[in-house]
Amino acid sequence: MIDCKKWLKHLFPQGRGDGNMDTLAVILAGGQSRRMGRDKGTLPFDGVPLLEATARKYQGVFDAAAVSVDRPGRYPGLGLPELPDQRRGAGPLAGLEAAFTLTDARTVFLTAVDLPFADADLARRLVELRGNADVCIIRRGQGGREPTFAVYGRSCLPHITACLDAGERAFRAFFPLVEVRQVAEAELPGWDLDRVLLNVNRPEDYRRALDLLHQGAAGL
Repeated sequence: MIDCKKWLKHLFPQGRGDGNMDTLAVILAGGQSRRMGRDKGTLPFDGVPLLEATARKYQGVFDAAAVSVDRPGRYPGLGLPELPDQRRGAGPLAGLEAAFTLTDARTVFLTAVDLPFADADLARRLVELRGNADVCIIRRGQGGREPTFAVYGRSCLPHITACLDAGERAFRAFFPLVEVRQVAEAELPGWDLDRVLLNVNRPEDYRRALDLLHQGAAGL
């Protein structure tokens, strides 16, 4: 069993490291990138690998930041602690379980490496809007929710574990078991959610993201 206080002091020097971490940003990067055909974390983006670009956004924003991986040592030299999956191949929900199991963070802001325009200010806003709910998540205009750009409290852990034990790997399986604060788009003025939540799964998505990046640079 990991001595969490010692482990946090070693792995999260930028956090308090006293076993009382409040909010931990966790970047999901343990997928196989089958639809992309190559590791999404290594895709060049704004002059650096995409995972590095994403990691830079969250360093210093919350108490600490870490990367969720399928195996230790997947991204050497990144400069962030790794949280290896405890259930190999069980998807993002298992990554969230590992974040709570391997740390004593009270809150996890969960994001994904394949959201190249994710906004740390929006992440902070979701943490503020959570209130006493177990989960704070964006609800898009057509009713879709964004589970990999959302805030989760430690109270979610037993329900996540129960779902995974039962073979349920989808976030929607445990949402009915907890209190979910759904934030409507109208509550988030000033953010272009189509851009912020653009998901890069396929080569054509990556090309679109690069086009948007270059358009933004040209407009400066």
